[in-house]
Amino acid sequence: MQKDIPQSVDPDEPKTPGHAIFSGAHDYFVNNVLPDTIQAHVSRYQTPTSYANNRDQTFILVRSGKGKALINGLEYNLRPNTLINLGPFHRYRFLPSKGTPLEIAEARMNSSTYVYMIANPYLKCEQMTVPSQPPVVYLKGLSAEIANESMDGLLHEAMNDSADRIQLCFCYMMNFLGIITDQMPKAYFASSTTHSKEKK
Repeated sequence: MQKDIPQSVDPDEPKTPGHAIFSGAHDYFVNNVLPDTIQAHVSRYQTPTSYANNRDQTFILVRSGKGKALINGLEYNLRPNTLINLGPFHRYRFLPSKGTPLEIAEARMNSSTYVYMIANPYLKCEQMTVPSQPPVVYLKGLSAEIANESMDGLLHEAMNDSADRIQLCFCYMMNFLGIITDQMPKAYFASSTTHSKEKK
């Protein structure tokens, strides 16, 4: 009885269309969607900061202290477990309260990652726009716990070179976005056309 001999795989052999499509989608995801660098750090402010022009998609989490943030000319109160999402071109500064320095953790990612995140099907938003006013949420309970654990994970991965750090950081960022979409009023994400239809 003749046994089947395993066939070797030729890397130059054309792949099936389905395999090629999957491989192409995977390559695009890895090369263009996943964060290409890990940027996360903690800063402590005792005096007002100068204005900064944001260039990335940035999540800011207040770890301790009180104060205010001036973003695009608007004022927001800051206290522990305040989570803010800044987009590119947002202009901002921090004003710590007297005697209570602000400790703020920041995590940044490339904008293509953010576009993928808000377009993914799990958010279940038929239409979504991002107004010039950044989403700011004041967390407590489980949401605050998840946000702080996610930021701790990002800070850890930023200082280490683990094999799967890119994938882990993507998941941590998704946690932040999920919290914001859950905590912000749904009207915040509605387009202007939706508002005009509701008024009629």
